[in-house]
Amino acid sequence: MKLFLWPDTLYLRLPVSLCVLLLLVSACHGNNMQYPQSSKPVSGNESSVTTPVPETPKASHQAKPTGKVPAGIFVSSGPTVSDRVLGQSHVAGNLIRVGWDQLQPVPDSFDFSAIDTLIAQARQHNKQVTLSVLNGPRTPAWVYEKGATAFSYEFKTRYSGRGNRQEAIPLPWDSTYLSYWRELITELGKRYADNPTIALVHITHASKNGFEMQLPEQRVAGRPETPASGPWHNAGYTQEKHVQAIQQVITYFADAFPDTPLDIEIHPVLDSIEPARQVYEFGKARYGKQFGLFSAWWSGKSQPWNQALYPLFQSACEASFCNIQMIGNQTRQPERLLNGSLLSAMQEAEKLGAKYFEVWSADLANNALKNEIATFSSTLQQD
Repeated sequence: MKLFLWPDTLYLRLPVSLCVLLLLVSACHGNNMQYPQSSKPVSGNESSVTTPVPETPKASHQAKPTGKVPAGIFVSSGPTVSDRVLGQSHVAGNLIRVGWDQLQPVPDSFDFSAIDTLIAQARQHNKQVTLSVLNGPRTPAWVYEKGATAFSYEFKTRYSGRGNRQEAIPLPWDSTYLSYWRELITELGKRYADNPTIALVHITHASKNGFEMQLPEQRVAGRPETPASGPWHNAGYTQEKHVQAIQQVITYFADAFPDTPLDIEIHPVLDSIEPARQVYEFGKARYGKQFGLFSAWWSGKSQPWNQALYPLFQSACEASFCNIQMIGNQTRQPERLLNGSLLSAMQEAEKLGAKYFEVWSADLANNALKNEIATFSSTLQQD
């Protein structure tokens, strides 16, 4: 099944398609894949009938302290990282960011060579890694061929190579998608759960970019989209289904990585922070100090759209841990950061208790910033 979001909010019932078109998958943040339709076309408001609310998540292990808190400066880069940047003494590790479609290009077959290569590179420099697998637009085409419902939209951003392109993600509560996502996470756990090089795992799920929490949305009558109207309403969205699906995904990661720190990115979803709040409360109650929150939007600026997230984020800083990825880099995008400064933005997060920072490689390769980043890094003492 495939649901389409068009720029003019026009909904069409699509004819049955017997063609499957696959384009080669490009590097991270550059997916060109076109998604095949199911043999049963549906309109947006039919999916709520065919897809039940996910069951209340159940974990297979009890929460226990990991004894580890992620800390330090980690490189946020593309699918690869340079030895010159990673080898700097003030850099603690590297963010591994690979797509699901790269790890599982066909059903029942896994290719973890990209992860293995990056872990080996980190070990050569005596560094650690954070593991993340991109979901959302990086979902393999075969998942839709197996029956998962796709939600199509235009990815709008001027800061990404994917900007203004047609993308698709699985409906987050789709049972077919969830079963295959669980299968992949289970395999990752079997291979990497006991790997001492992995300092942290980002919990990822079906979202706009497959890394953060927000869904693709569009303004309806000049206002932010809500569950009451717009494409997601027509796709059968309810907050209950969405939250329970994310909670289910949290249990997949916790079962696969029982002794590794886990975090999840928080964002407003369809003009509400309630999904973020419920997901955080679930993870905190179930997994305690193993579970933290992640901000991939950090600029140091308090803005209307992110202000309501601050109390959640600070709560995680105090209860377990909170992690930061800079929203942009000072070298090329100073306007995105507080006072146009990477250091100013990081210091604002440190005031809340953040000790883990993903800094873009453009800034880590900038010799003019090297000394201040190194000095700041020395203050990030692991608990």
